[in-house]
Formats: sequence, structure tokens, C-alpha cells
Amino acid sequence: MNMEKEDAILVFDEPAKARILKALDLKPNAKQELADKENKILTNAEYESIHIQEFGGILRGSKIAIKKDKTDLVRYFVTK
Repeated sequence: MNMEKEDAILVFDEPAKARILKALDLKPNAKQELADKENKILTNAEYESIHIQEFGGILRGSKIAIKKDKTDLVRYFVTK
């Protein structure tokens, strides 16, 4: 698989996660789902909501989130 650095932004450590979420203006709502300032729920490519503890990153050039689990990561890279 030929993959360039710009293909995805993946975040797994807590300090980086906090900075990325702040830069994207995303915050957890009452259910701990990530939402933007208009309270629109952030979802992955399968339209599943992303809880703050599940957040693994954002696909480059979009607001499609990746869950921090093997299934979501494999799904993204296999379909790429």
C-alpha cells in the first residue's frame, strides 16, 4: 500500500487530542459525544457518533472522525 503522510491525521495521546479538539472547536455534549459549536454531532464514515474517549483523529481535509479502535482504523485504511 502506497500511503503518503498527508493521507490522515491520527491522534492518540491525550494532550494532542485536547489541542486538536480545541482547534476544530469540538466539545463533548451531555452524552459525551463530540459536537461542534452548533451542537452537530461528529460522526465517523459509518455515521456513528464519536464519544470523547473514542476519538482517534480526523481524516485530512474533512471532519470525518476516526474512532480509536482497530475496527475503525482498519476500515479506513483497507478502503483507502
